[in-house]
Amino acid sequence: MAVPLDQAEAEFFRMLGHPARTRVLELLQDAPMSVGRRIPTEVLTGQSEALEELRESEVPAP
Repeated sequence: MAVPLDQAEAEFFRMLGHPARTRVLELLQDAPMSVGRRIPTEVLTGQSEALEELRESEVPAP
């Protein structure tokens, strides 16, 4: 089932509204990075509060 473009765009921008997500995009701007360990453990060091907020704001999958 196709999602209407305006709904897909709204969801995309809603997801970018969190500081941790926008920080990840900033970090990926210059070059691809492995997300296996590097982002959570090295790159986002000191971002635990933002990550906790992100976890709390996640909507459970249906």
